[in-house]
Amino acid sequence: MTFAEETHNPLVPPVYDLVWSVVAVLVVVAVVVVVVLVVRRARRAPGRRHEQRLAELDDLHARGVISDDEHREARAEVLRG
Repeated sequence: MTFAEETHNPLVPPVYDLVWSVVAVLVVVAVVVVVVLVVRRARRAPGRRHEQRLAELDDLHARGVISDDEHREARAEVLRG
């Protein structure tokens, strides 16, 4: 008698073990996908993106790459969303 024969319930068809294994894998994959999507959404939060863009514009202006008018217009555009 093998280990599988000793531990398998004769009232449950063997295919059920396969089905439950597939279901378990699908649940794990679904959880991983949800976590990845939540992390991506958090990274793309509007406040953080706006802060970064405003800091970039301030840096460009401070280095003289863009003029006062360009800086003012670009900041207004970022703040409008």
